[in-house]
Amino acid sequence: MTKYTTFKTFEKDFPYQIWKIVADAATQQIAIELRDTESTCAILYIFDFEGNEVLKHKQIDEKEWTLEAIQHHTLILKRVGDTQPVKEGILFIDSGGTPRCLWQEYTWIDTYRDTIKVRHRNFQSGFEEYIDIKTLKKTPDTGIIKEYCGAIKMPVPYSGVLPTYLQHIAIEDRPWISRAENNILWSYHIKENERYNLNLSISNNSKLLMTVCLLSDMPKMIPQPYFQIENQIFLMSYNKRRIVSYLV
Repeated sequence: MTKYTTFKTFEKDFPYQIWKIVADAATQQIAIELRDTESTCAILYIFDFEGNEVLKHKQIDEKEWTLEAIQHHTLILKRVGDTQPVKEGILFIDSGGTPRCLWQEYTWIDTYRDTIKVRHRNFQSGFEEYIDIKTLKKTPDTGIIKEYCGAIKMPVPYSGVLPTYLQHIAIEDRPWISRAENNILWSYHIKENERYNLNLSISNNSKLLMTVCLLSDMPKMIPQPYFQIENQIFLMSYNKRRIVSYLV
């Protein structure tokens, strides 16, 4: 029988803390927003799911812009601010870092597959419109505009009886669980010398296949272990300056 294995796909370090992560399963790209500690402006990166760099250290000059989504090799940013003279706005940037289009008259509402929902800034409610991400043109709501990120899964906390192959482990708090094809992914913290490790155990319906330590020597437990696209998981280090990905 072939032994089950998991592979670290990539590991990336950043100069500042990760502020936001978004992903596009269709193009297999992940976008990351950092925040410069002095200017507080957004700094953007794009990688593919193998860790290859597509865009590096693209700084946005106005701090009110924040990353919202990535689709069709396009970064979708929205401008936010509670006081004047900050205005609404939506900005599309291609994966090379070049602006595709800027709408200063619209407020971002939601992101769907292939489309964003917007509203003119003169309205507080209603009058929603849709912009096609590929063509940049207005498009009608045909009823087929559905949820975005349906391929992205989050593990859920597990409160039932643990299987026998995990009962001997001194798990801190409660484990998280998700599925990858026919296998079950169990992520959980264990305490070691007053520090915490985040482990991942992979099992089928009857037995444990393997266990790997994802993060080690953390001063505290992390609240959300990872997000998952098909059989690949992505997680941040405790200090939020590193992202790690595994094929499971």
